[in-house]
Amino acid sequence: MDAPATKPLFYETVVPINTKVHGKLRLNRPDQPLSYAREANIIPALVDEFESAMGELPIVFVPGTAQPSAVFVTSAQPGTNMFISEEGLWSGAYVPAYLRRYPFIIGDVQDGESVLCVDETYAGLNEKEGAPLFDKKGKAETALNEALAISQSYRDAGARTEAFSAKLLELNLLHSATLDTTNAGGDKSTMHGILVVNEAALADLNAEQVFELHQAGYLKAIYHHIASLRSVSNLQPSVPADTDKVNT
Repeated sequence: MDAPATKPLFYETVVPINTKVHGKLRLNRPDQPLSYAREANIIPALVDEFESAMGELPIVFVPGTAQPSAVFVTSAQPGTNMFISEEGLWSGAYVPAYLRRYPFIIGDVQDGESVLCVDETYAGLNEKEGAPLFDKKGKAETALNEALAISQSYRDAGARTEAFSAKLLELNLLHSATLDTTNAGGDKSTMHGILVVNEAALADLNAEQVFELHQAGYLKAIYHHIASLRSVSNLQPSVPADTDKVNT
């Protein structure tokens, strides 16, 4: 498999799945399923998720090599995730697809074909308990088929998200912002280096540009992103909403 320039968030040892090596593997739920995400204050987001998540998770963009990347903000403080409980569970109503896909991921092998891969370090993989990935004849079982389906869906939505972010960059619709929160004790945290849609720049687009965004489904996504910024108050639920905000 081609080695990525940087490892995807949370993934440690990613290898293609095959029956010879993984034929006896089972997928089980660890004692603390999402403990690996406990220190992640941003989680990759898909444009397909914006509508479902906007009432709970702030959606912003962070600079990338080709185009900005959409992310959910789970805390203004690095090393903290406000949505992971002490039991290692997601405390919110909407679980990001990035977490639902892990530990699986679609990878590219040297001949250009895409294959399903898995992070071998995932605590839920073992040979004794849980749902088998393969049957005794080496045929994929339900757990593996479901993993493949969500990984393929994620890859396709990821391509749509990259195209969306590239269009925002092309139209110069993003500008720098900071995210401020205050905890119950009065301590403030500020998150720098994020990008959000500049509503003034959006209003200045001509009719042809607006129609192009609408036709691509991007206009709706832009407004979902803007609406999600009101969810900053969820990052510090014990503090009045007007003390938490995004400054542009």
